[in-house]
Amino acid sequence: MDDPKTIAAHLRTLDTVEEGEAYLTAQGVHRDRDGLVAVATELRLTRMERATKPELVRRILQQAISARRKFEGLRKW
Repeated sequence: MDDPKTIAAHLRTLDTVEEGEAYLTAQGVHRDRDGLVAVATELRLTRMERATKPELVRRILQQAISARRKFEGLRKW
């Protein structure tokens, strides 16, 4: 498993949530709650201590991929 900073940076470069899920699975992060919290912290997400693992994964992918794509679209508009 790479360090959380590297994982967060790579997630920001991916185009789809499915690619992000596959990357987290390949890194083994999806099984480790502490690893997910570390990646979430690296993405500057707050109040992740009480979130469930599925919620952590959803929020991480939404922040790293969906939010970036949303704001890219706004820049083009």
